[in-house]
Amino acid sequence: MKRGITSLVAMIGILATTLVWAQSADELVIVRPSDPVSLDAQEETTAPGAWVFGNVIEPLITLNADMEIEGRLAERWEFVDDTRLRFYLREGIEFHDGTPFNAEAVKFTWDRSLFADPPGRWASLAGPIASVDVVDEYTVDIVAEKPYGPLLLTSTMVYTGVVSPAAVERLGEDYARNPVGTGPFKFVEWRTNESITLEANDDYWRGRPELDRVVFRTVPEAGARTLALQSGEADMLLKPNPADLASFESSEAFDVHAATGLRVFYLGFNLERAPLDEPLVRQAIAHAIDVPGIVENLLEDAATVPTSVISPGVLGYADMNLDERYPYDPDAAIALLEEAGFTQNDAGIMERDGEELTLQMLPAAGRYLQDQEVAEVIQEFLRQAGIQVELNVFEWATTFTELREDPLQYDMFSFGWLTTTADADYTMYSNFRSDQFPPESWNSWRYANDEVDELLTQAREETDVATREGLYADVQAILAEDLPAVPIYNTIEVTVVGADVEGFEPHPIEYNLDLYPVSKAE
Repeated sequence: MKRGITSLVAMIGILATTLVWAQSADELVIVRPSDPVSLDAQEETTAPGAWVFGNVIEPLITLNADMEIEGRLAERWEFVDDTRLRFYLREGIEFHDGTPFNAEAVKFTWDRSLFADPPGRWASLAGPIASVDVVDEYTVDIVAEKPYGPLLLTSTMVYTGVVSPAAVERLGEDYARNPVGTGPFKFVEWRTNESITLEANDDYWRGRPELDRVVFRTVPEAGARTLALQSGEADMLLKPNPADLASFESSEAFDVHAATGLRVFYLGFNLERAPLDEPLVRQAIAHAIDVPGIVENLLEDAATVPTSVISPGVLGYADMNLDERYPYDPDAAIALLEEAGFTQNDAGIMERDGEELTLQMLPAAGRYLQDQEVAEVIQEFLRQAGIQVELNVFEWATTFTELREDPLQYDMFSFGWLTTTADADYTMYSNFRSDQFPPESWNSWRYANDEVDELLTQAREETDVATREGLYADVQAILAEDLPAVPIYNTIEVTVVGADVEGFEPHPIEYNLDLYPVSKAE
């Protein structure tokens, strides 16, 4: 079968070199696997939405591909004191609807998410923000309740892109499908589960983009995305199938761009449901899964073996020594389950008190690299250890909504988490504090540990970088023992483009798909 697929891809590659690109030189067609949940940054904190609205709205500052802070709508910035960060805004910029960009718009955007009822989904990721104060028309202060080490990096989040207050007030709930910002592209149309179209902002403050139009097409099946690029129906492919990369790399018709990502893909446990509330059971599952084997054989080294719940490129990262603690060892998995009181029945299934060990899993499907295939492999690994897993597969928007439900109706789930600010606080506080359960925040595993709570509070309020790194290392050592989740892979952000696409630069932060510098050769 593999040889057949390889031959098909090679044949398509030959055909592609003879085809004329279907699009005009001024239009970029992108194929990606998932439609957004929303185009309102207040509601959408995953990449399918951010890829789009990140080109429509702009934050005050951003992280470039070298992870350096750059100004966007802010010309410069400074700390007035330990809690007050002042931004000096660019003047003379208008939103796409012709209304002026100013400090009041910044305050409107942040207040809208932080202090709404319910708050926006990025509110819990923004840290202890007390207020947003307008100093004058082009000066605004972001004020923390207490000293907050990550305050500047928090302001780089793509979700903080400044929206047009007039458009939000005029459109109401319809703003979620009609975003209006100051970015290089204007929103035109969203055909649900089909396509989203943007057009160039002729009056963009950095100068008009070279592309006239950008079309995001939703193509869930990886093979179909490959065909679209190979046949010339698309110019850019997000989330390529790892099996196709060698063919793309060997062809002069395509360029493969890659950046080491900051996302970790996990198998998460619902610690509120038995028997996953028992550490022995979670540790047994960790031993039952061949993580390096998944990365090497299923992902074909298009990802890397994880060493922590956060990525090495994140401030505060520490190696959790997962390979030494939980090597692939089915016998050790079975032994731990037996220590927890399970016995293997005649069918090879673990049971306790007359009940077979069956777990309901909510896997991501089509959102992350090979996510459904990873879930199916995990299902098989656990079957070999005597654990039955039933997969409940939905399209991404439904899965995302289910993950945010309280209570969570599943025993396990798979999910990717990107540290958007490259600071451990972004992931650690929202995911592992006991007061950060959904729907307000992101502790989907329902993990609670008083010592971790205290360490995360100290780390957040500390401004000395070395001290913060030590505190986060302590947290990761505890998490390695408690194991609320098993990291499965670290991402490599891969994008494949036609050879006529110029100016594209891959970004470690998956959400940051900057299309402003992109053009197509005539």
